[in-house]
Amino acid sequence: MELRTRMKTTFRSAAPSNRGYALLVTLIFMGIMLVLFGMMMTYTLTNAKITKRNNQYNASQAAAEAASEKVLAQMTHDFEFQSLSNSGSYYGSTFVPSSSDMSGWPVKYNYSNPTNSLTNQISVYMGPWTSNSVPLNSQYAGLQGFEEDCVITATATPQTGVGVPATVMESLQFAEIPLFQFAIFYNMNLEIAAAQTLNIVGPVYSNGGIWSGSTHITFSSTVSAVGLATNSANDPFCSGYSGSGLSTYTVAGQPTSGNDTLTMPVGTNNNPSSVEAIVNIPPSAYALGTAAMFSTNGQLYLANKADLYLTNTPTGTNWNAVPTGTNLFLYYQDGANGTNYQTWVTNDYYAMKVGIIWTNHVQTATTAGLDCVTNVKYAGYSFFTNVLFYDAREGWHGGSGPAKAVQAVQLDLVKFNTWLTNSGINGGSNYNYLCNLNNHKSRPIDCIYVYNAVPLTSTVLPAVRIKNGAMMPPATGSRGFTLATAQPLYIWGDYNVSNTLGSSLDSASAQYTQPAGLMADSITILSDGWSDSTGGSTFSGGPTASTTEINAACLEGIVQSTNNAASDANGYSGGVENFLRLLENWSSATLWYNGSIVVMFPSQFATNCWQQTGGYYTAPTRKWAFDTNFNNYLNLPPMTPTSQGVLRATWTAN
Repeated sequence: MELRTRMKTTFRSAAPSNRGYALLVTLIFMGIMLVLFGMMMTYTLTNAKITKRNNQYNASQAAAEAASEKVLAQMTHDFEFQSLSNSGSYYGSTFVPSSSDMSGWPVKYNYSNPTNSLTNQISVYMGPWTSNSVPLNSQYAGLQGFEEDCVITATATPQTGVGVPATVMESLQFAEIPLFQFAIFYNMNLEIAAAQTLNIVGPVYSNGGIWSGSTHITFSSTVSAVGLATNSANDPFCSGYSGSGLSTYTVAGQPTSGNDTLTMPVGTNNNPSSVEAIVNIPPSAYALGTAAMFSTNGQLYLANKADLYLTNTPTGTNWNAVPTGTNLFLYYQDGANGTNYQTWVTNDYYAMKVGIIWTNHVQTATTAGLDCVTNVKYAGYSFFTNVLFYDAREGWHGGSGPAKAVQAVQLDLVKFNTWLTNSGINGGSNYNYLCNLNNHKSRPIDCIYVYNAVPLTSTVLPAVRIKNGAMMPPATGSRGFTLATAQPLYIWGDYNVSNTLGSSLDSASAQYTQPAGLMADSITILSDGWSDSTGGSTFSGGPTASTTEINAACLEGIVQSTNNAASDANGYSGGVENFLRLLENWSSATLWYNGSIVVMFPSQFATNCWQQTGGYYTAPTRKWAFDTNFNNYLNLPPMTPTSQGVLRATWTAN
């Protein structure tokens, strides 16, 4: 028997190697890390590209903005100097940044017009000027003006590197803003510290700073300054001078500082002394009597813009009751009058050697017994005369005098209207002939410029005076009437207080008035009670005034503060409250005023400082108001000057 031995085999599972497992985990982890690192590197590279493109876009946007601003700067310059082209393509192709402009830039750019894809230009859209006054935007909200919409669009693409372009679009308005829309406008520092209640309901603007320092003053509209607007007891423009305290502002956020400058009508800048040229004889480039006076720039000067221009000889005001010769010369101005841009207006007043005075008619036939060629002693105008009176403020000298002699050309508005409506041989027929010829103005005469040629001396003040002005000349129609002069202007008695429909006398209403403007070196009000024989020569409060009303937009110069009131009693300018100068004792009288107050320059003729009440005058009860008729441009006075503003609307980039 075969014996077999059976072997028992035991199988055991192998134990995993710790070393192999760790290696596997490490490899897996490293793989994951490599994937993550790869993803991170991809993200980093992508993000770097995005960042680089974003940085380049921002740089391209800055370049596009620089191009649009360069064009806008040129357009603004041309606008301010009355030479704005109406060609958008001219600006868009002529003033694109050049290689010299980009000399310091790390990247240079090509510019293109996004509307037509043309290179080396940008898009400049210039809309038409509005034919009517329209509401304005921005800081001039509430005002109206004539405006032109403009859109500047520039695309900048880098010439090297990442070619990421950017487009910037700016929309804006070029605006002509009539200055008589402001209740108060100053081209210099504006100071106001009235000692009586004064409610200012219209907008107030200053190209300088503003100080309000009276608890009696309430502003009910916007109050804006280019410089600092201050509401405090102490005047920052006249050290040592103070008012009664803080004024009241009913509109939230007022007053505001740091506003854009409004550009004045004339001058190379807003320097007040240069702006004074608007009331003076024009420069030779736009001289009176030439075609240039009727150019766009020439018409900025009031002397050129007026319908009538009147002047006299340097010795023309010292005439007796029956003067000799002719010392007043009146011209009708018309740009459509061929080569004769000034037409001499026939005299309507004659003093004869035989003692007979003719008005509006001279018999030229020798059969009538008068030979006018040899018998005329004086030829002039019934509505313009020469007068002499005195001004104590201008002769103050500490109250010792003497009062300054005012040699003035005087306009009688009642007689002027008689001349306008007269159909006689002289005067009226000449006026009708001038105004109704084909291609002429074909409208009533409504503005006069007067230049008094009498020299300014230490004792003599050349000036202009209006009397009998309670009603504007009806012959001017609803257009109203404006008088302008380079010299001081005096208004004797009520002015523009009624029309053919009723009277606004002694009220804060200007319902029954016509648009009226007065523009001069200074404006002084002589009350209805004024007398040339007694007024202006006294230094103890002046003669007694009677209640008087003036309804007119007034533009004039002032004597600025000296900033030294502590040592100089005359340091304060007198403020807005003394804008209308006075020479009488008004303590028992009221001065009503409805209009617009505009100060553009320092006075050049009437330069003596304002004195505290109780000297050559005492203060009236002031009932002053902004004439809200001026909110409608159709009711603005003839020759209303306009300021210029550039109003930015929107800015976008893509």
